[in-house]
Amino acid sequence: MEKVALSKEDNFWLELFRFLAVGLYGTLIDYIVEVWCTSLFSSWISGNDSHFIAFIIQFLISLIGFVVATPSTWSLSAIWAFKNKGDQNETKSIKGAFKFTGFAFLGLLGGALIQLLGYMVCLEWSGLNINILDIDFSTLFNSSINVFLAFTIVFVFKTGFTTIFNYVTRKFILYKAKK
Repeated sequence: MEKVALSKEDNFWLELFRFLAVGLYGTLIDYIVEVWCTSLFSSWISGNDSHFIAFIIQFLISLIGFVVATPSTWSLSAIWAFKNKGDQNETKSIKGAFKFTGFAFLGLLGGALIQLLGYMVCLEWSGLNINILDIDFSTLFNSSINVFLAFTIVFVFKTGFTTIFNYVTRKFILYKAKK
C-alpha cells in the first residue's frame, strides 16, 4: 500500500486539529474540576472579604484542575497531536514531561491573570456586581444564571489565551520539527 504524502498546509491543519482535540479534552477535564471544586469551596471563597485571598483560593482550585488534566494532555500531545515532530525520545521522557509541565504552568499563570481581570471586571469595574467565584452547581438550574454565564465567559477568554500560548510553545519549542 502506497503512503500518500500530505502537503505542508494539509499537515498543519491536521496537526492543529489534533492539538485542538487534545486541548478540548484537557479543557473539559479542567472545567469540570474547577466548577466542582469552586462549588465545593464556595463558602471559603465568598465568605472572604479580601478579593486577593478569594482569588488565591480560586487559583489553587485552578491548580487542581491543571494537575488533573496535565498528565493526559502531555501524553496525548507527545503520542498523537505532535507525532513525528521533534526528538520523540526526549518529548516522551521525564525531562520532556517537566518541560511540557513548565510551559503549561506559564500558560496557567497567564490564564490566571486573565481570570483575575475577568473577576475584577465582573465584580467591581463594570458595575455588574457578579462574583464569578460564587459559582455553584445550583446556579445552573436557577432562574438567574448570571454567575454561571460570567464564569463561563471568563473561562473562555482564559482558555483562548492558554490555547494560543500552549500551541506556540509546543509547536516551536517542545515539538519543533526536525530540519
